Amino acid sequence: MSIAFEESQNNANDKSFANTLNIWILQHNCARSMQIMHACMKFAKNKTDIVILQESWMRDENITISHSSFICIKSNVQNTRVRVLIFVAKNLKKFTCTSRLDIINSEDMQAISIMNNKIQKKILLFNIYNKKSQNADDEQLYMIERELAKVMLNFEQKVIIVEDFNAHHSWWNAKISNSIRTKALIKWVNLHKCNLINTFDINTHYSYSNQSSSVLDLAFAIKNMHNHIKN
Repeated sequence: MSIAFEESQNNANDKSFANTLNIWILQHNCARSMQIMHACMKFAKNKTDIVILQESWMRDENITISHSSFICIKSNVQNTRVRVLIFVAKNLKKFTCTSRLDIINSEDMQAISIMNNKIQKKILLFNIYNKKSQNADDEQLYMIERELAKVMLNFEQKVIIVEDFNAHHSWWNAKISNSIRTKALIKWVNLHKCNLINTFDINTHYSYSNQSSSVLDLAFAIKNMHNHIKN
């Protein structure tokens, strides 16, 4: 996915956005595999600015892989395995990324701000893995119900949500007749007037046997961001 700010009919009067950013983002669920993580980083090197991962490989004390070309951003949680990570290219000059622990600090959800000195308002990027809590004492709700539903956004903010949703709905997959785990999600994206970025009906998940496929990895953007997102 690419975020490109160019002068258009929607922002022709806002010179601050003209040709200021062209950000490349890669998202992938790594299935707890170190090898898959290394493959993602190898692919992303010199091509991608931000790598968003779910189900990352982690060992004790939430230590994960490192890469010479990327800086890892992760949540600051204790005694729980972090399942979402964001890697930011070290050689970035056109913008900066800042962890937003003030908004969310969870093993399954994180947020960063993207900005440069010409942007009037920061871009807020969410990385979410929609799974039940790892803590058996917690109410066993999925991440969207536990955390995302509590986040209330300012409609002037520029927001992108990238996620392994583990949710099924005819909005993005025509073969779905009975929705699964979408009630809280649909309510939240409609409340915040978010648009689906995915191309309708394009599968993003394949079983190891390749006998089944589904649309699980999704991206949404608040209305004022939608026209800036490509690919």
